[in-house]
Amino acid sequence: MSQLNKKSLNRVKAIFKKEIKDSMRDRRALMMAMLPALLAPILMTFMFHMIAKTRISSDELTVQIIGQQNAPDLIGFLKDQDKEIKFEDYQGIPKQDIQSEKIKVVLEIPDDYAEKFSKSEPASVYLHSDNSLDKSKAVVRRLNRLIQGYAANIGSMRLMVRGVNPAISRAVIIEDRDYSTDASRAGQILAGLQMFILMAAFFGSAPTAIDTTAGERERKSLEPLLVHPLSSLQIMLGKYFTVVSFGLLATIISVVMTAIALDFVSLKALGVDPKLTFGMQLNIILMLVPMALFAASMQMLTCLFAKSFKEAQSYLGMVSFIPMATVIATMVGGAKSADWMFNVPILGQQQLLTNVFRGEGMDMANFATASGVTLLLTAVIVIVLTRLLRSERVVYGA
Repeated sequence: MSQLNKKSLNRVKAIFKKEIKDSMRDRRALMMAMLPALLAPILMTFMFHMIAKTRISSDELTVQIIGQQNAPDLIGFLKDQDKEIKFEDYQGIPKQDIQSEKIKVVLEIPDDYAEKFSKSEPASVYLHSDNSLDKSKAVVRRLNRLIQGYAANIGSMRLMVRGVNPAISRAVIIEDRDYSTDASRAGQILAGLQMFILMAAFFGSAPTAIDTTAGERERKSLEPLLVHPLSSLQIMLGKYFTVVSFGLLATIISVVMTAIALDFVSLKALGVDPKLTFGMQLNIILMLVPMALFAASMQMLTCLFAKSFKEAQSYLGMVSFIPMATVIATMVGGAKSADWMFNVPILGQQQLLTNVFRGEGMDMANFATASGVTLLLTAVIVIVLTRLLRSERVVYGA
């Protein structure tokens, strides 16, 4: 019995080696499959770094001002409250200079400001900006907060002069109590990275899945392979493990590159400084192994039903976006985390990944549930693949 098992394993190993060699010949396709896993974490981390850099650069602020002489008390208050703000007199057309990005914000104090202010009437000031630009939006929020503080102080003084307690005007006081941690805020900001980590296995195994199924059938090399004294299961397992190996490789590259990219940037300006420790990386890779196995089986099943190589490419293009749909559903769609999600392949892994990013660790019960369901469904698909390999319609593409 042991000799028979060893013989079967050797046959599966022979198919595996053959498929690996065939896949390695098309190095350009493999390189293109691995590029998303390699570059996506770097690009996303660079984007977060630029956002943080923008937040830092906005600390030192130069504001262009029109009519500075009309409100010396207001300008003095702003300078005292925020030492990083510098005011420069401005002579020009705000709309043109802001749209051409020569300046960020213009504070305009109209000539009738002093008159209205002295009469205790609402005195308007104008903030000219382009709120489609993140830099301008941050500056406007900052100035708004300061000017509102000045308005509140003046309002309180006017009430005191009239013998009225200023506290009367504040019927409700809001005091924020934020219970978020650095890790939880990091998980929220880095949720976008989940999508690329989850999609890595799909991108990495796609070329091999196409080549070992629809590709071989189109090259007429699938039929001669079936003539050999090998069972359908042995042939399918050899092909399947080949596809899985490239998916796992892409997953590992994606996780490692994410950790390396986060080590080279600082996001402290965003209130977080996330890092993926070696233990966290191992946990992420471990929880994504079942998903890589599932991705390979799904892609091979899809390719076997495609009539040609190009048709298989089109189908897998849609299959690869399944992980994106799960992330969008939870991030944008507002779907709340629930226990039933761990019973759904990919969605369960996404929930586990979210917990790791938030610094909550990996719940072994949820991990066992998500992995068990995913592996069970994968086994069913592999059995279906093995039976399909015996079908003339699949082999000949009729």
